[in-house]
Amino acid sequence: MLKVKLLTPEAKPPSVGHPGEDLGYDIYAAQPVTIPAKGHAAVSTGIAIECTSASGEKMGALLRDKSSMAARRLVLTGGVIDAGYRGEIRVLMENLGDVPAEIHAGDKIANLIPYPVLTVEVEVVDDLADSSRKAGGFGSTGR
Repeated sequence: MLKVKLLTPEAKPPSVGHPGEDLGYDIYAAQPVTIPAKGHAAVSTGIAIECTSASGEKMGALLRDKSSMAARRLVLTGGVIDAGYRGEIRVLMENLGDVPAEIHAGDKIANLIPYPVLTVEVEVVDDLADSSRKAGGFGSTGR
């Protein structure tokens, strides 16, 4: 369940365009913002959230780019919302384009994807189990 507190009169609750098909919720800008060319901004949503699974387990959320914004060269540069965070959701955006980008109040700016809390206790060990990949990374597969 996604509980939402509207913090400002301009705030819009998250929505799902295609229930049962969309992975995440659409998140909206609460205020207009101009992001300069090659610049960045923290875009206000005017909402705070609390997210739990169907069985009542605490869940966090991930903020991800909307394809419509990415097509305008506007991308997210942050995006982890911890399960216990109750402050305003602000979307950190970067304008990769060569012209200023206008975001209007009410524009869909990000996808909010609920995510289970998977962190567990950390154990420091001397050795790790062997794997077929070993230490290969950064394009090592197929070489």
